[in-house]
Amino acid sequence: MEALLAQRKRIRSPVGAGMFYPEEKKEILEYLRSFGFEESSGGHAKAIIAPHGAWNYSGSLVAKAFFSAMGRSSSIKRVVLLGPIHDKREKGLFLSNSHSFHTPIGNIPVDREISEELEFHSKFFEINDIPHLSEHSIEILLPFVKYCFPEASIVPILMGQPKAQYIYDLAKALKDVIMPVLDETLIIVSSNLSSNTDQKTAQILAEEVLRLFSEKNSPALASAILEERLNACGGALAAGLFESGLLDETCTCSVADKMVSAVSAENNTVYYSELSYI
Repeated sequence: MEALLAQRKRIRSPVGAGMFYPEEKKEILEYLRSFGFEESSGGHAKAIIAPHGAWNYSGSLVAKAFFSAMGRSSSIKRVVLLGPIHDKREKGLFLSNSHSFHTPIGNIPVDREISEELEFHSKFFEINDIPHLSEHSIEILLPFVKYCFPEASIVPILMGQPKAQYIYDLAKALKDVIMPVLDETLIIVSSNLSSNTDQKTAQILAEEVLRLFSEKNSPALASAILEERLNACGGALAAGLFESGLLDETCTCSVADKMVSAVSAENNTVYYSELSYI
């Protein structure tokens, strides 16, 4: 039993395979190859925002976001993944103490050194795998990470219910720890744009989130998220990234040509898009 628990601690197993994306290695590889990642060098994005919907709805947007960083593939040593926790009971910022995260196409090592530095430079970070074990917001993107940047490690970061202190603590820790290694790091925010029972309202909310994302407007974005005027799932993490200053004035934003939407099991219309920061 102890050996089984130790094994689980070392390797975080996927919970979304077969639900949000295929669970068979062959099917995943066929899907990823269909985007032609190898056919061009791609872009040189420092950071991307990608959705965490089921691949049949948002996978093409994720692929476009990843392609925008493929030109850096040989220099990227680590990928910092920022994702929201859907369980509204969770509060805080959570790193992982797993040695690696499993995907059907291979394991991805966790950069434990950077994770420990982030915890050291933060008031609210906690190295705790429990929130990671049942959360899909980061996991949905992991096969893309493994396929596009096979030699990279990951720094998985989850945020519970948004609070101002979490946003600014995340920003400070990212600035202190990631700024010195930014040239060899890709930052990914896992975020959807909006969700509402009324399709038109969901679209209006999504358009406003896209505007704030493209402007890198941390104060306005954080305020709207905290006051619940916007409900971008992952928006607070984007606000933390913008607040960190890692994406300075010279960093330009590219936005997807269009948004896509899907109706959730709760009968909400959810909007997705992708952005890259070069």
